[in-house]
Parts: sequence; structure tokens; C-alpha cells
Amino acid sequence: MSSSESGRSDKERVLQVLLQEYAALKSEQGSRISFRDGLLYTTIGAVGAIASVALGGLSAGAGPIRHAFLLVPWVTAILGWTYLVTDEKITAIRRYIDTKLAPRIESLMAEHKDFAFGWEHFHRSDERRAERKSMQLYIELWAFVISGFGAVLAFAVRALQNPPKGFLLAFDGVAALGDVIILSLLAKQFFAYSQSATKDDPDAIMLDKNDKS
Repeated sequence: MSSSESGRSDKERVLQVLLQEYAALKSEQGSRISFRDGLLYTTIGAVGAIASVALGGLSAGAGPIRHAFLLVPWVTAILGWTYLVTDEKITAIRRYIDTKLAPRIESLMAEHKDFAFGWEHFHRSDERRAERKSMQLYIELWAFVISGFGAVLAFAVRALQNPPKGFLLAFDGVAALGDVIILSLLAKQFFAYSQSATKDDPDAIMLDKNDKS
């Protein structure tokens, strides 16, 4: 076997390994996307179940259990944080493919490199992507943050109708304040991540270059 054939064979083996890594990463990314999107439906179901208990009790004829409202922010915060972490991993996979894996594969494809990874960039370059990302942020905030604030407000309204006394009053105040704090922190994370997740989009990169020029 000549040296040129040996070198080409080595390149082909490396290319196959990199393509297998790409396939594995895309499979993981797809699984994470399915899991992330399912969290929205899980949150809606959980909030609805807790609200039914808070408004109607655990069984027919039982009175409402207003303190159940205080569970909503904890449930939405836990699910919201899981959603956010999963979404970050999805973006991290995309960035790794863009910045590390794709250039290595393209360098091995020589004159055929223009045929690779077109979709990875194309689906993020349309003019309405920023609008969709903004709408996605609003939906996430409604599902994981605003629903929690609504539950705290509903609890406060119920409490005013039948004011607690003594230790229960202090407990209610501390619990409601804790809910507000955790929801505020979660909202801050959603805003921060929304900004960082799109900073390397084609449009964002072009705007950044124009600002610096």
C-alpha cells in the first residue's frame, strides 16, 4: 500500500469516527428535545391538579385547601429548572457541533465540505427566528414562572377571606415570600439564558460585526 493510500485510509477512518460521534450527538439532542418539550405538558398537568385540590379539596364534599397553592411555585420551579438545564445541554451540543466537530469533519471532506452541515446553519438564519425565540421565552415564563406567581396571588386572596392567626400567619408569610424569591430567581435565569442561547446565531453574529465596524 502506497503512502498516499495509507494516508487516505487513515483519513477515512477518522472521518467515520467523527461521523459516528455526530450521529450520537444528534440522537442525544433529539432525545433531550423530546424530554424538554414534555416538561411543558407535565407542568400544565401538575398545576391543574394542584389547583383542583386547592379549590375543591381532596375528595367530594371536602373543603378547599388553600395551602396547596403554595406548592405550585415549588413544582413549577423544579420543572422549570429541569427544562432550563435540558435546554442548555441541547444548545451546548449544537455549539460543539458548530465550533469543534463540524470544522474537523469538513477538513477531511476536502472539496465536498460544502455539502455538509447546511441544515445546522440554515434553520437558524431565517428572519423570523428572533420573533420565535421571543415567543418561546414568553411561553416558558407563563408556564414556569407566572403560573407560580398566580398561585401565590390566589393563596393571598383566599387568606384574606379567612385570615390566619399566630404561628400560621407567620408560616404563611414566610412560605409565600420563599415562593416569590424562588420564582424571581428562576425568571432571571430564563432571561439570562435566552440572551446567551442566541448570541452565536448567524443574524446575531452579523449584527455584532456591524456594531464593531
